[in-house]
Amino acid sequence: MKYTVYYGRKVRVAEYDMLEVGLSQEFDDSVTAHDVAFAAVREKVDSWIEREIMRIREPGRDPQVSELTIDSVSKMIPMDLRKDLFFEEDGDHIIIKSRKYLGQEAFRRVAEIAESLGGEYVSAGKYSHFKIPKRRVDQQ
Repeated sequence: MKYTVYYGRKVRVAEYDMLEVGLSQEFDDSVTAHDVAFAAVREKVDSWIEREIMRIREPGRDPQVSELTIDSVSKMIPMDLRKDLFFEEDGDHIIIKSRKYLGQEAFRRVAEIAESLGGEYVSAGKYSHFKIPKRRVDQQ
């Protein structure tokens, strides 16, 4: 069944200037879980706002590149999954490791989020993990 997620924000960018950004996107619940869809839409709106604020306040900086942090990645993952995961930085990547066996459904949900952030799953037996680049070029 298809469903639509909408997320919008309004922020003050200067003394008399406001910026309002919203995104409405359709998903299929057999492919994307509701909380994953909402997190993806929210993350996209937030990145557009950050890019626009950066463009206004720092005109010389390239607004197409964003940097992920452990905090921003962990906020993309629902609380029911987050408690079973461990996050760490490794050079230019954020690593997500599981504290225990996740199961097929939980693994799929984490994999969808990691892939949406440009990451990949690294199969290494006991040391398997998701590897997400910190710096990425935002798509318009």
